[in-house]
Amino acid sequence: MNEVTHPASFLLALGHLIEVSAEDEVEPSVRQQAADKLEAALTMLLRLNTFPTFHFRDGEVEYEKELLDELRDWPWALRLPEAGVHRMDVTPGTTREDLEGFADEVVARVYLKETGASVHELHGQAGIRFSESDPAEPEIAETVMARPLEFDLSSEAEAVDWLNGEVMERGVVPAREASAVVHLLSVAMHSEREVVVPLVALKSVDQYTTTHSINVSCLSMALAEHLRYASVDVKAIGEAALLHDVGKTKIPLEVLNKEGKLTESEWELIKRHTVDGAKILLASGRGMELAATVAYEHHRSFEGGNYPDFRYERPTHEASRLVQVCDVYDALRTRRPFRPPWPAARVMKFLEEKAGTHLDPRYVTAFTGMMERWEPRSVSLEPAEGVAA
Repeated sequence: MNEVTHPASFLLALGHLIEVSAEDEVEPSVRQQAADKLEAALTMLLRLNTFPTFHFRDGEVEYEKELLDELRDWPWALRLPEAGVHRMDVTPGTTREDLEGFADEVVARVYLKETGASVHELHGQAGIRFSESDPAEPEIAETVMARPLEFDLSSEAEAVDWLNGEVMERGVVPAREASAVVHLLSVAMHSEREVVVPLVALKSVDQYTTTHSINVSCLSMALAEHLRYASVDVKAIGEAALLHDVGKTKIPLEVLNKEGKLTESEWELIKRHTVDGAKILLASGRGMELAATVAYEHHRSFEGGNYPDFRYERPTHEASRLVQVCDVYDALRTRRPFRPPWPAARVMKFLEEKAGTHLDPRYVTAFTGMMERWEPRSVSLEPAEGVAA
């Protein structure tokens, strides 16, 4: 018997939640357990594919142009199209509320359509989108979808690239999707008994902004956990770290990746990324205040100075000082067009030298202790060939 894949597990959990939601008198704990299982299945699915798409045709389920053979007898493969769901797209920003709302929508369409019940429209929401029209049917290979879940951060990197594209096009950060990426990074970090600090290896200079954002987010969450911060604070710091350089989306790649010395105007453009990042994040809605603060402050020195200029001198936020240590570490450990990567020992010595002047000594000491306890692991943006399932 074939092992049930993550896409199939997600749909099975979704069908169960729909069935539970349709019961007249169901214990709240039963629905909560069903939603818990679906949320867990969603996490595993998004680790495999950042933007999964399903089609439901003639009692069969197609995922990424392949049939899910393990769902050939799944009753909801027929019932979802009856409810007008021929195609379903799931995004990284999908929340538990989205999942429960989608289940309620299907229940209303399938079970309550003859009672005159109002149907809540979900087409415009950020989490799950579905189509009532069946698109042109492509050729489908009748094979079992069986891709192993490998430990890499390709999906997360793809999502960060998409986030940066949204920022360049719309000028704001999709907050829910950014939060979802941080959640996936946290899942990767806790995939083993001990905390793993996965750092993405840079393969091309154009990947720097993406890989650096992921690495600083992982390092910052690990440092916050090492300091025993509350989980809600760890997540907030992870989001702020992921977005600390969002202002660089306004800088041309030829300036970011310039091999020679920057001109004065180019350097001024680089320095503006802190101000631009804060403006972008503040324009992105509520809940982005900490991220905006970190974006604005992460180049300010612990003792004062550096950029941006403060009208009135004041201490920077603790989150800014924590992220700054992780930012400096990853920047120096990464190959850049204008210099090779520094060895780890040299970077650690540099951090210790800058403690008390440029960097907060408390976080340098904590970072050193964390690195002794949790050695980072380099992971690839692409699964290695020949990796066993």
